[in-house]
Amino acid sequence: MLPKKWGNLERQRPRLRWATWGMGAGVVLTALGALGLGSLPFGILVLVGSGVWAYTMLR
Repeated sequence: MLPKKWGNLERQRPRLRWATWGMGAGVVLTALGALGLGSLPFGILVLVGSGVWAYTMLR
């Protein structure tokens, strides 16, 4: 679970919520790709891209 501080940051910067959902989707897509049910590179790309986006918003 995300810390309480993250919830406060999401209220201040609503786009962080989208980044959080993107990271979650990236984890799911990566797991499905590892199981052979999807595209592993696409899942990793979504995961890393959302993480970089969240990082740039927090800087």
